[in-house]
Amino acid sequence: MSIRVDLVPTPPYPHPVLLVDVLYGSAAGLLLSCGAKEVWIAKSVRAARILADKTGLLLGEEEGLPPEGFYNGISLEALQKLPVRGRSCVLLSRSLAASLEQHPLGSALAYFRNARAAVLYALEKQINTVIAASHSRLEGESPSSWVAGGRSSPVQSAPAPLEPSLANTVAAGFIAKRLLQVVDRQGDVQEGARLAMALLRSFPDPQESLVQSELGKQLYRSGRSEDLALASLVSVENLVPRLVEVRVLEARKYGLSKDRYGFCFRAE
Repeated sequence: MSIRVDLVPTPPYPHPVLLVDVLYGSAAGLLLSCGAKEVWIAKSVRAARILADKTGLLLGEEEGLPPEGFYNGISLEALQKLPVRGRSCVLLSRSLAASLEQHPLGSALAYFRNARAAVLYALEKQINTVIAASHSRLEGESPSSWVAGGRSSPVQSAPAPLEPSLANTVAAGFIAKRLLQVVDRQGDVQEGARLAMALLRSFPDPQESLVQSELGKQLYRSGRSEDLALASLVSVENLVPRLVEVRVLEARKYGLSKDRYGFCFRAE
């Protein structure tokens, strides 16, 4: 097996991949673990509302707070307590939705919490490509704009371009290392995998990589240190969120500025 790690998504991908997202992957996994029927990933508030229709549970944040009509934000601690059994959930995440574009069905989400299950899924499906999901944050965001439980005096800003994620890259290195161990180190390790595993060695404790990442700093500033702890737990879930459907939301039909996509995950 030739193990490949992309530090940022470089689609298209002809075959299924493991997409690593420490926070939003963990959120999707938690919802499915709690009995959700499926989890849709949406790139915009409008797309999320279309996907939810009248029955889906809207979850996510803009400017650190749930948009109007959303049931809850993205706190992992809070998601564990939501009444999601048998329901369709829609998760707002610009960065994860962007990272998912041009991924084939059968691709799956990986993160620290499902590391063992993700590796076994990759072996079963002969997946050799691990991708670190990109990260997005608001331009002009400063620590002073964050307060515990949310943000004060939010300033409307255009979304910043997607950029590499320290937390997701370290987690991708962790998954690649586990894959290599399972194949008894007989695999061919490509350059991206070497880089990710080298970065992993700088953080023997996964939680430390999260704390030092932009994601971790945002969570800490908003008083969500418990989410850091939950996201850094290793192999506590036995399921893998698998991409089973991609829905095209046509701009003309739904009054959008451009076509959007919805990505549906169910438990494997």
